[in-house]
Amino acid sequence: MQKYSYVALTPEGKTIKGTMIAQSDEEIKQLVTKNGNYCLSYTRLKDDSVSAKALPLKDLVNLCSQLSSILHAGVPLSSALEMLISKMEMGNVKNVMTNVYEQVQKGTALSDALQKQGKAFPGIMLNMVKAGEQTGDLDKALSKLSQQFDKSLKLKHQIKSAMRYPKILGLITLLVVIILVVGVLPNMVQGKDNVPAATAFLLGLGDFVKNNWPFLLLAFLVLKFTIPMIKEIPKVRYALDSMKVKLPKVGKLVRMTYTATFARTLATLYDGGIQLIDAIQMATATVGNVYISQQMDEAIFKIKKGDPMSKSIGAAGCFDPLLTSMLFVGEESGVLSDVLNRVAEYFDEEANTAVKGLTAMIEPAMMVVMAGVIGVVLLAVVQPMFQFDVT
Repeated sequence: MQKYSYVALTPEGKTIKGTMIAQSDEEIKQLVTKNGNYCLSYTRLKDDSVSAKALPLKDLVNLCSQLSSILHAGVPLSSALEMLISKMEMGNVKNVMTNVYEQVQKGTALSDALQKQGKAFPGIMLNMVKAGEQTGDLDKALSKLSQQFDKSLKLKHQIKSAMRYPKILGLITLLVVIILVVGVLPNMVQGKDNVPAATAFLLGLGDFVKNNWPFLLLAFLVLKFTIPMIKEIPKVRYALDSMKVKLPKVGKLVRMTYTATFARTLATLYDGGIQLIDAIQMATATVGNVYISQQMDEAIFKIKKGDPMSKSIGAAGCFDPLLTSMLFVGEESGVLSDVLNRVAEYFDEEANTAVKGLTAMIEPAMMVVMAGVIGVVLLAVVQPMFQFDVT
């Protein structure tokens, strides 16, 4: 089998590119033109590894779920990958999995083949697959990964949904203010003298926006691209991540979502045969908070020295205190795996409640801000009306 890159023309006249496995030059032509495409060119590839971007959680859920089902039916790994790839549409996922298939065809272990795909697959998947290969339960490992990614995806969607409402309210507020200040207010006070101070301020603001909108737009674009880079500066990111978990009320809700992610990932890894220390390190990494990672480094160091896991993680103060209590019960009873799974289920529910609670806090706050801003603008609009009527 040989890997090819190709360029083809679809029946609609669109140019597409991709990679594909074939036994010969003739076969690659047949495969490319099978769906009515016209093969413009093809090239044999020699490099085994690729530098791919991280695959979206949605694709990881589908990959793990489908591959687990096929393997559970008794289909050999190589044939299972071939079946999986044949159902995929052209795109990044198919290119990555085609490369994985080629590696497996050469005798490479699936975990090693996945690792050669750059950042396409997360560390938790690489380690779980490797553990599944060692225990002979690859299908079960992939099934657990599918459940893990699915829960992470649902939590991510919930958080996005919670933040969508304040963004919409903020945009509506901005549009209303712009219409009133730029469109309505100048017409109302045109040719009038001695306008109130608030009205004069808004008129000046409106003139400034109309006269300098190209520069304001440029400044907005600059900030849009520079702020994400500034956030990645180590000291800035540490400060922001620390603030997330220390803010009154909001911090408690954020810690709950972090606790759910940590507990679920730790349960998945430990139940999948990963060593406890490695599982804790990987579970901490999935939280995605630099402050928590730094605090947990000290906890991991203590665990390596022989201190109890529950005490060490509790001293870090990163997660909900109930997690520490449940970990203590698991250590003392000797059924840590069962306790971790129960804790993961509990905190998944708590995370859902936390996200709803966060939404419940944001909505009234945004309504107050929106009412305040629009109220001030309306006052500046209405005040000169009464003043001019009296005079």
